[in-house]
Amino acid sequence: MIPERAAELYQKVLAAGSLRLADDPELEESAALRELTERGFVRKRYVGEPVVVPIDPARAVENALLTAQRQILEQHKMIVRVRDQMAMLQRLYVAGGAESAEALPSIQVLSDPAEIGALSVELCLSAQRDVSNLETPHFRRPPDPRSVKLPPADVLARGVQFRNIHARAVLDLPGAGEMVQRCREGGWQQRVVPDLPVKMVLVDERAALLPLDATGMEGAALVRAPVIVAMLRSYFEMLWARSVPLDRSGPGRLSEAADQVLRLMLTGMTDAAIARHLSTSERTVRRHVAAVLETLGVDNRITAAVVAVREGWID
Repeated sequence: MIPERAAELYQKVLAAGSLRLADDPELEESAALRELTERGFVRKRYVGEPVVVPIDPARAVENALLTAQRQILEQHKMIVRVRDQMAMLQRLYVAGGAESAEALPSIQVLSDPAEIGALSVELCLSAQRDVSNLETPHFRRPPDPRSVKLPPADVLARGVQFRNIHARAVLDLPGAGEMVQRCREGGWQQRVVPDLPVKMVLVDERAALLPLDATGMEGAALVRAPVIVAMLRSYFEMLWARSVPLDRSGPGRLSEAADQVLRLMLTGMTDAAIARHLSTSERTVRRHVAAVLETLGVDNRITAAVVAVREGWID
C-alpha cells in the first residue's frame, strides 16, 4: 500500500513512538514522510516540540482503503462522463463534420505571436457558452499579475462562463497569489490539478488553440475540426471534474485564510509551497492546517480531503 522506504520509516516511527523533526532536518521534506502523511499513516504534531507521531496500523490501513475507494468512485464517474462525451462527439461528427470542413480549414498553423494573441482575444469575444483554459508553468518570462487577461464584461453579461485549470506548479511562481486573486475578481472560475501536458484555449464546441511549443509563443494550431474539438472538450471536462477548486464555496465554517490553505493542501502542495503562494510563513500555514484538521475532526490530510468533499466543503 506504500513504497518500501515509506514502510521502513513507518516501522521506525511505530517502534520509537515519535520522531523529533529537530533531530533530522531533512526528514520533514522527505518523500517518504510526505507519502506517509498524505496516506494517513503518520501525522505531524506542532504542539510544543515538532514531532512525527504514528497513526495506529488499523486506522492507517482504513484511511488508505478509504482513499482507494474514493479513487475507484472517481474513475467510475470519469468512465461515465467519457461515454457521454463520446456520444456527443459522434453526433457532432454525423451532423456537421463534413459541412464545417468545407467552410473553414480544419487545422490552421500560426507562427506570428501577435496574431496568436489577437486570435485568442477574438475567440473569447465570440464565445457563446464557455471559454476553457489550461495553464502550465511554462512562461517565456515570469508572469506579471497586472497583465492577466480578464473576461470582457459584455461577454460575462451574456452568461458565458470562463474556466481555468492551473497546473500545480503555476501556483509556486512569483506573483501567482496575486494573479489568482485578480482572475477570481475578474470572473474566472479556477481549479488546480497536479500537472498538465500542454496549454490550451477552448471556445464552446467550435475551436481550440493549441501551442506548438511549451510557452505557446513560437507557434500555435487553431483547430476547428468538430471531432478533435469534441475530444479536447471531453479531456477538459474530465480534468475539471478531478481538479480542486480554488474559489471559496463551502459553508463558511473556516476562515478565508484556512479555506485557502485547505484547497491548496488538497492539490498536494507542501506547507512550504503553500507559504510561498500565499506570501506567508510556514508556521502560519501549519497553524491553518491544524485548524482545518481540528474543524473537520480528523488527524491527517488524506482523511481531511475525503471529509471535506463528503461534507460539501469542496465541490
